[in-house]
Amino acid sequence: MIVVAIIGILAAIAIPAYQDYITRAQVSEAVTLGGGLKAPLAEYAADKGAWPSGLVAPTGTPSNTEISATLTGKYATVTNALSGAFPVGTVTVTMTTGNASGSTLFFSTTDKGASWTCTGGSIIAKYRPNACK
Repeated sequence: MIVVAIIGILAAIAIPAYQDYITRAQVSEAVTLGGGLKAPLAEYAADKGAWPSGLVAPTGTPSNTEISATLTGKYATVTNALSGAFPVGTVTVTMTTGNASGSTLFFSTTDKGASWTCTGGSIIAKYRPNACK
């Protein structure tokens, strides 16, 4: 009986911790998707002096004012290619499945993409990587 009680207590502690771990792993995909846009956007801004008019999935062909980028993953999607008036811009990544589904993560810049922050959005801080808290 004592063994069953100990197993029950351990399970009560371990299951929520494991769910948090899984959600942090899913949110890391959103960070990867948004982070992957930093360099192409900064390069475009440095070259053209403006933000691109849109992003095109790698299977499509971008026009002169668009860039090719990975926009969807298993748990997250880039829902807003870029908003804001140059040199200020924000990329929005939305979680599509998992415990953080519907939450957003913002990648923002104020200097033409030279530096980015990912502290905005509605994803709970405990699920974010340390760089985005």
